[in-house]
Amino acid sequence: MSPIPTSSGSRDRGRPREFDTDEVIDVAARVFWEQGYHATSIDALCDATGVFRGSLYRTFGDKHGLLVAAFDRYAEGAVARLKERLAADLQPRQALRDALMHYTKVGARLSERRGCFITNAAIELLPGDDELRPHIESTLLRIATQLSLAVARGQQSGDFDRNLDPEDVGRFLLCLIQGMRVLGKSSASEAELTSIVDIAVRALT
Repeated sequence: MSPIPTSSGSRDRGRPREFDTDEVIDVAARVFWEQGYHATSIDALCDATGVFRGSLYRTFGDKHGLLVAAFDRYAEGAVARLKERLAADLQPRQALRDALMHYTKVGARLSERRGCFITNAAIELLPGDDELRPHIESTLLRIATQLSLAVARGQQSGDFDRNLDPEDVGRFLLCLIQGMRVLGKSSASEAELTSIVDIAVRALT
């Protein structure tokens, strides 16, 4: 992204917004994901996005406002992708297993990366960040809800035990996903994480 042309800070403060907001949010999300919130300076965000400090402040308020926008963008994509995997044209049991298997592949590579943006934000900024808290809680609830709906579909088809409470199982599977992310950041292999998924799916039948 090209920076907004200007010859001085004073001119920048008076300029209208002249950049792609969605692109800036996407780039900022990657920076926060890689470095964490506290370790990311506003200068680093300006360098990465190519947008001047004053323009970022006018649009997002401050660094934290940009974080919230970046978190929401990342979370929206994460929930949408999970929903798509769970809605695949497969038997509900297979669709759920395939969706969980995605996290074994991601988890097995986390030792090389920063981890999940949602998980990282929760660990780094909660419980103290009252502004970001509802965004994190809402996202985790949406993930658990999608998992609960998948379980309910499996109960209707006879794939899963109908005596189970889908909401309880959704929360259980959310914990399983987050746990695999933590294990993946250590030394857990994809095969080891796969065995966890298989045990969980068998427990639902």
